[in-house]
Amino acid sequence: MPDRPLRIATVATVTWLLGYALLTGLTLDAPAASLFVGDILYLVPLIAGVLAATVAARRSRGRHRTLWRVLTAAFAAQLAGESIWAAYDYLTGDGPPEPSVADLCYLTASTLTIVAVLVGFGGAGRLRHLRGLVDSLLIIVSLGALGWQLLIRPQLTAAAVWGDLVNVAYPLLDLVLLAVLGIVGMAGHRSVPLAVRLVGVAGAITAVCDMIYTYLVLFSEYDSGSWIDVGFETAESCLFLAAVVAVRRPEPPAERRSFDRGMPLLPIVISVAGTSALVVYDKVRTGVVSDLTLVVVAVLFLAVMLRQYLFAADRAGLAEELRRAVAEQQRLAVTDGLTGLANRRHLMTMLDRLRTAPGGRPVSLLVVDLDHFKLVNDTYGHLAGDAVLEAAAARIAAAARATDLVARYGGEEFVLLLADTDGPEAERLAERIRRRLRDSPIAAGDAVIAVTASIGVATSPDGAVPHLLEAADRALYRAKAQGRDQVTVAVPETERAGVPASGG
Repeated sequence: MPDRPLRIATVATVTWLLGYALLTGLTLDAPAASLFVGDILYLVPLIAGVLAATVAARRSRGRHRTLWRVLTAAFAAQLAGESIWAAYDYLTGDGPPEPSVADLCYLTASTLTIVAVLVGFGGAGRLRHLRGLVDSLLIIVSLGALGWQLLIRPQLTAAAVWGDLVNVAYPLLDLVLLAVLGIVGMAGHRSVPLAVRLVGVAGAITAVCDMIYTYLVLFSEYDSGSWIDVGFETAESCLFLAAVVAVRRPEPPAERRSFDRGMPLLPIVISVAGTSALVVYDKVRTGVVSDLTLVVVAVLFLAVMLRQYLFAADRAGLAEELRRAVAEQQRLAVTDGLTGLANRRHLMTMLDRLRTAPGGRPVSLLVVDLDHFKLVNDTYGHLAGDAVLEAAAARIAAAARATDLVARYGGEEFVLLLADTDGPEAERLAERIRRRLRDSPIAAGDAVIAVTASIGVATSPDGAVPHLLEAADRALYRAKAQGRDQVTVAVPETERAGVPASGG
């Protein structure tokens, strides 16, 4: 069924954005009204986002709780920055000085958003975390050096004010955010929760709008209430909606494919492109490659070598995980799901192997059947019956030797295959199992259930097993016919007499 509160929040968010865009267009030529739209109404989704993210942080678990705690801090920093900006606009008739505390709040919010994206798409192992760190280093160093040469260094040589440098910091952080979004979006994730996807969309919209804002500040003019604010408002609304989704539809963390299907070479491509642009810029500007570019090339070369080592180690680790998974599947194929003992299929496989193996060594077989087990199910229910089977299986396995194969043959019947075991030794083991079951009642819920077992024993002195299971089964029926809770050894003369079976 559709989630009504979530549907209402979605409709309200879309309606708000349409209304905000309409008001922005209508007030472009009215400075006072435009200021109200750009400074006061703009705060509405931020306030709602802080509240929704706080609730999401309280209700989430594990890594998602960390994600929403970080986003709550990002919302709060952004709200503080916008509030300071609005106060300056209304008190001075102009925006805040450059730089200001508002800029510090904005940059903090951008940094926290990057952290939130990394947390939301996390969940990888130690090697993947290290590789992600190296990937980030490749991108940040290459794009940071390029941004320094193209944007920041010219501003310094032109004796620009600190405000211009702060404005340049926005697109640099946005480049990092877009690069991180590109990596995590193509790093093999699947089943990514909707809330995390909305966080990624909001980050991408914010990055693009920040770049446009920086261009307007440096080369044109920006005023509160302009069209670019609609983009920022859309990003804040996406974050608010992501918080609502996280509250209403808790989802598991993003999963990863066993092997990356995206673009594992993307960080290398970005770093090579950035470094190449640096070299071209140096050649065009001065005719020689600068010391900064040489240092960047050296750092990136070492980072690429480390990354490829981590990549190979990650692949080796995944191959080992695959090997263990295959081994676990093979184990499950021969294991009874309820008791954890070998299943009937595995028992029959081992008997077939013994039939074709050279003889000469004694082999014994025990067939253990819990007495009156149907009455347990009828009286206490099937859950209690399962508990009795699990406990009985554990006690039988504990009484057996390390070399014995203990299997659940079906229902309440168990079989033990005893290699290199003669008749008297097999009978002693059967008696030990019978006493252990009889002397230790089994707790199943509020009930304490007394359990006894009838056991049939059959031995082949020379290891021939064609009819060993049938002989032990007939001995079991004889034990039941004689009153249950006893061990009966298969005797050739008795077996030929054809004692009738007695179930239960």
